[in-house]
Amino acid sequence: TFIKDNLPRKEDVTWLAHGGGLFSGREVASHRFNAGEKVVFWGGVFFLGLIVVGSGLVLDKLVPGLVYERGTMQVTHMVHAVATVLMMAMFIGHIYMGTIGMDGAYKAMKTGYVDETWAKEHHEYWYDDVKSGQIPAQRSQPLPPSQTVQV
Repeated sequence: TFIKDNLPRKEDVTWLAHGGGLFSGREVASHRFNAGEKVVFWGGVFFLGLIVVGSGLVLDKLVPGLVYERGTMQVTHMVHAVATVLMMAMFIGHIYMGTIGMDGAYKAMKTGYVDETWAKEHHEYWYDDVKSGQIPAQRSQPLPPSQTVQV
């Protein structure tokens, strides 16, 4: 379900248009993963990751049939470096948001659980789906009601 939950949804446009609530001071409703997290996954991990791996294979001269001339290697090195710097910038931003930038996010990552108030505030659509029974709370063992929902 990780990939399925990371697929773009129409609500992500609203989240992006409001910058995730960065400028309004109010959280924008989202599902299990908000649009920012999806951008990091698809843009940073998947797309830029493919570029870094592909250009790295060229730099290591592991692509058969490619003519390894100076110009090819220079362009490949620039592509590799730019993609890597962009990837690192995205990850640093993500690390900041997951530690200092958002109260409760680090605890959620550490334990895998959030309380209902946090879930409702930061991922309202996901919270509503769990509460209505549309999706499981993803627990390995039952917990007393109203304690936590697993991320």
